Amino acid sequence: MKKHNLISLLSIFICSIIFFNSFEAVYANFNSLEKKQTSYMDFLLLKIENKLVNKIKILNSQMFPTRIQYSYVAVNVNYNKKNKKIIINIKAIMDKTRYTKKKYKQKLSDCNVVRNLVFYQKTGYKFFTQKRDPYLSKDIMIDIFKRDFLGNTSLSENEINFLLDNINVRIQIFNPVNKTDLFCAGNVNDYELN
Repeated sequence: MKKHNLISLLSIFICSIIFFNSFEAVYANFNSLEKKQTSYMDFLLLKIENKLVNKIKILNSQMFPTRIQYSYVAVNVNYNKKNKKIIINIKAIMDKTRYTKKKYKQKLSDCNVVRNLVFYQKTGYKFFTQKRDPYLSKDIMIDIFKRDFLGNTSLSENEINFLLDNINVRIQIFNPVNKTDLFCAGNVNDYELN
């Protein structure tokens, strides 16, 4: 019986050492995390990417399609140190089922519609003529971008304008049926991407 009690006591002692050491390790990790500094650039990149992840839902399939239907849309935001630009990459894959039945070749306007919907919640094109709608002007795009993506920050007007001039967007639309890609790029607030 004494041997059994000694083993139990020894087990409790070893478990308590392990517990306190693991608690100390967790405490040390939280302390080190609290001391780390996050750059404002990292904060902005994360803020922009989170907003975009929420906004890409507008590209989900429509019950009554009025634009290209997508099965997958991904977004990625990075800072390019070499060019000193924030680069926003959007990849949209057209719905394979729909475009197997209905043949369609991507157009530059489709690329602009993706950008316009994701960033500004408007297509930017007239419904019947599919001509560029001046209602979504560059000034309106800038106002929407400032409000939706740079609002609630401590940035000055000069910093906001600098950012607006240095945020580029690159969009890729992939057609899985004919295996073609359409790329367009430009400043996030360009009237039309090229």
